[in-house]
Amino acid sequence: MQITENKPSATALELVVDLERADIERDLQRAAKHIAEHVEIPGFRKGASPYNILARHIGGEAKIYEEALQSIVGRTLEAAINERGLAVAGQPDISITKMVPPFGVSYKAVITLFPSVVLGDVSGIKLKKTEPTVADEEVEKVIHNLREMRAVETVVDRHAAQGDVVVLDLEVLRGGVVIENGASKDFHLILGEGRFIPGFEDRIIGLKAGDTKEFELTFPDEYYEKSLAGKPAQFKVSVKQIKERTMPELNDEFARALGHAQTADDLKKQIRESLQHEKEHEERERFEMACIDALVKQSTIGEMPESLVANEAQKMIAELEQSVARQGMKFDDYLASIKKSKEDLAREFLPKAEHRVKLSLVGREFGKQEKIEASDAEVAVELDIAKKSYQSQPEVLSRLASREYRDYVRNMLVSRKIFKSLADNVS
Repeated sequence: MQITENKPSATALELVVDLERADIERDLQRAAKHIAEHVEIPGFRKGASPYNILARHIGGEAKIYEEALQSIVGRTLEAAINERGLAVAGQPDISITKMVPPFGVSYKAVITLFPSVVLGDVSGIKLKKTEPTVADEEVEKVIHNLREMRAVETVVDRHAAQGDVVVLDLEVLRGGVVIENGASKDFHLILGEGRFIPGFEDRIIGLKAGDTKEFELTFPDEYYEKSLAGKPAQFKVSVKQIKERTMPELNDEFARALGHAQTADDLKKQIRESLQHEKEHEERERFEMACIDALVKQSTIGEMPESLVANEAQKMIAELEQSVARQGMKFDDYLASIKKSKEDLAREFLPKAEHRVKLSLVGREFGKQEKIEASDAEVAVELDIAKKSYQSQPEVLSRLASREYRDYVRNMLVSRKIFKSLADNVS
């Protein structure tokens, strides 16, 4: 095997790999055996035909070479990368330059290299930690929400007032035409929660079951549906029911009904402890991110490959797409609402994508310097937790058993350890 190195740019390395027949013989034999297992050749069991007979039967060695190509490139390129200790970013760009049976194979691999990273002095990072506390008002808010969730609703024959549930049919129109998703039957509106646009609840207060009303309102400038933001619309409502809501009292009986405490005081204590734990966790995450941000500012990073940043921007778009889908919206509709294309988003995301890549590079270098690893036992524990969560979903379980997912878990654990170790070293 002969390898020639070229340096097309500061962030790329080209390897020109020339392989003799002897270098690839093992791959060809393995590929031939795999093909033979799926081919009927008179006088031979499947998988047992000699190489030369198989080659004649399938029209020559070219198909064997094609079958073996992925193995040939994968094995020899991995060896070349490891031998040179290269830090490779993403997948190499492979092009086959020669493949003529019965001779060897030649190919070119253009490899994107991670930029060099010289870490700053961690001991020089000074950041302020905050000690989170839980206010009484926060505990009371949680208790109020719990009581609201268990409120009893009773149909009443009177005018709608604050705190009532109003069941109504609703149409939202512009120019006399109902807007997309602008018609709703049996819409439940809780007066006082302010979940619809400003002014809407004010128009409903005082109505009774059987009343109808038409009015105009303007959507707020910051309304999430950009096609409606700042624009007027006509509203038609038909009230079907008024329900009075009665919330349970906060007492020992209420606490026991929740199944978490025996007394109201115990319930308050548990809520306070839970909120305290959440705040401490949030503060820890904030401090860890502040630490890595500070280390990035103090570190020196070499020239950044454009492809590395572009790929990160695409990841960000994929994350946004998943977030939009979770909200029940099609991504194409979302893009139309903000009047942008994926290409527009990719350009906008580039600065943030570059920062994310820098965070990853600095974290990776810190982990290498501190020799941070995740053991097989730690990975197994995380996998067991995931498997228990998806016992009834065979398709998910099969993905959890893959090498790719195991590598993902290992990287996640290492990343978690890196953030914690860095934060522990910052004063």
